[in-house]
Amino acid sequence: MHIVEIRRHGADLGVVMEQMRTWLDHHRVEPRLFDVAFLPGGELRFRIQFKNASEVSGFAGVFGGEMLGDEDTAGNLAA
Repeated sequence: MHIVEIRRHGADLGVVMEQMRTWLDHHRVEPRLFDVAFLPGGELRFRIQFKNASEVSGFAGVFGGEMLGDEDTAGNLAA
C-alpha cells in the first residue's frame, strides 16, 4: 500500500474533503483508507492509503502532499 499525507492549516474541513472527493471520483480512484486528524493550532492532517503508486503520486501532486511509503508504513496510518 502507498500513503500520502496532506496538511492544511486553518482550512475548512468540508471544502478540503469535497475537493479531494471530486478528484478521486473524477479519476475513478477508491482509497483503501482515509484518515483525518485534528492537530494543535488548527492544523488538519489527512493520510490517504492507495493500492497503486500511480494513484498516490497523482493525488499527492495535486494536493501538495507527501508520499510516506508503502506496506512498511501502512500499519502506522492511524497512529
